Amino acid sequence: MKEKQRQNVSQKELEDFVTSFSTFNQITRKLHSAYKDIEKKFEDLNLKLERTNLELRESLAEKEKISSYLNNILESLISGVLAIDLDGKIILINRAAESILDYRAEEVLGKPYMEILGGEVEEKFTLPFVLKHQQLCLNEEKQVRSKTGKRIPVSFSTSLLKDKEGEILGAVEVFFDLTKLKQTEEEMRRVKTLAALGEMAAVVTHEVKNPLGGIRGFAELLERDLEGDSRKRLVKKIIEGVETLDRIVKSLLDYTKPIRLNPRRVEMVKFLDEAIDFFEMDTSQKKTEIRMVKNYPKDELFCHLDTEQFRQILLNLLHNAVQAMPQSGKITIELNQDVDTPSISHKIKDKEVILKISDTGTGMSQETLRKLFTPFFTTKEGGTGLGMSTVKKIVEAHRGDIKVESEPGKGTMVMVRLPMIL
Repeated sequence: MKEKQRQNVSQKELEDFVTSFSTFNQITRKLHSAYKDIEKKFEDLNLKLERTNLELRESLAEKEKISSYLNNILESLISGVLAIDLDGKIILINRAAESILDYRAEEVLGKPYMEILGGEVEEKFTLPFVLKHQQLCLNEEKQVRSKTGKRIPVSFSTSLLKDKEGEILGAVEVFFDLTKLKQTEEEMRRVKTLAALGEMAAVVTHEVKNPLGGIRGFAELLERDLEGDSRKRLVKKIIEGVETLDRIVKSLLDYTKPIRLNPRRVEMVKFLDEAIDFFEMDTSQKKTEIRMVKNYPKDELFCHLDTEQFRQILLNLLHNAVQAMPQSGKITIELNQDVDTPSISHKIKDKEVILKISDTGTGMSQETLRKLFTPFFTTKEGGTGLGMSTVKKIVEAHRGDIKVESEPGKGTMVMVRLPMIL
């Protein structure tokens, strides 16, 4: 039966089957080859995608690194940097600008420039004006008002912010606080004035001293001849006047002489206590109720001082404090150290001793404070006006610095900074 069925399959059908099978094999081989091609292309695309992703990540990392680097530079600048967008709103402020203006970034970002810095500033010196008229500023000066209301002199330059195509995106302002520079300029003018004044005073005092001696001598002879005469009291007035003039002339001569120091290593707490004990003995005889408060550190602090001259400074400052408190009050003497203070002369880090003498007296006006170290300026009856200027001269001869803070009715604080030695 089976053999009979085999005979029923024709030769043609067999040939068709073989042809179909061969065609199927060819198609299968082509499909397999196509699959291999697709698989290879897929692998190539995967590799290309991985390389592209890696390049993209590296590019993003490089851009992030550059952005971080630029931000670090921006934040490290000692000059303030501030930028606005096309609407005149602040979009950038660096750390130096925050410090100069006393604003935090979150307080100004997104705020109109004119609201923060436009008040009391000439319009042409504002960023919105620069943006509108494209008139740049280079090394100009103006005064801006900080958050606390303090007027700050600044030197500034402006520029436009543009993209790669040159389209304007906003404007930027770079500014530098000139406060210390202005103070230095004022100090230099003061020093030049004092130098000229000193030269003039030296000449005048020499010319005046000899006639004064003659006037005093003749007045004393006249006083002797007028013994028992009521007019003798008038001669005494002449002699008192000559003594006053002589004292002024002596102060002038002392002031015009260069300071010659004889410094030695001094432990400040012990030195202050000795000087204050001497001062308290002197003031105890006066009818004033002055309370002395001492705030000293536990550790010893040493300076190089000319003890005689610096004791005179200390006594002068203490007497000034007492005179500012006619009836009663408190004087606080505070001593401490300020570490890692930049030294102007050596450009390194130095340690300083800080001496503060504060009183609860009547205080001084800003006008008086401004003239405090000017020779011949005095608010005291019979004063020569050379006390504080001499104090400043001696402090500076010790490579130190003196600063005074005072308000009417709120007392006075004198701060003396001196180089510390170990």
